[in-house]
Amino acid sequence: MRAKLSMAALAFALALCPPHLCFAAEVAKTLDPQVLAKVVPGISKARVKSLLGAPWRTVQYNDEEEVENEIWEYRGKDAQGAYRVHIEFDRHDTVVIVAKVPDPLAGGKGTPATS
Repeated sequence: MRAKLSMAALAFALALCPPHLCFAAEVAKTLDPQVLAKVVPGISKARVKSLLGAPWRTVQYNDEEEVENEIWEYRGKDAQGAYRVHIEFDRHDTVVIVAKVPDPLAGGKGTPATS
């Protein structure tokens, strides 16, 4: 149930994101695949920051006054094209999900939202 809520909240947050922020023209540096491979479930938020630096974007989901979980995203580009690295932390600042997601719209104009 929590995963469904998490994905619904992420979709809602992305829907509210202005196109000029969600689809910024600047793509982050190429992330070293060997360093990226060290970002796995179970490591700490501090370790992720020491490996990858500051995230491109962060999203927090709160349950009343306490942060329930947090997502960090990094942007990069490799031989296959632009991508985002999605890293989700639990309330103990431990990585629980890591995903490298193709991002074909990076640097593009995106699709404007309609009312």
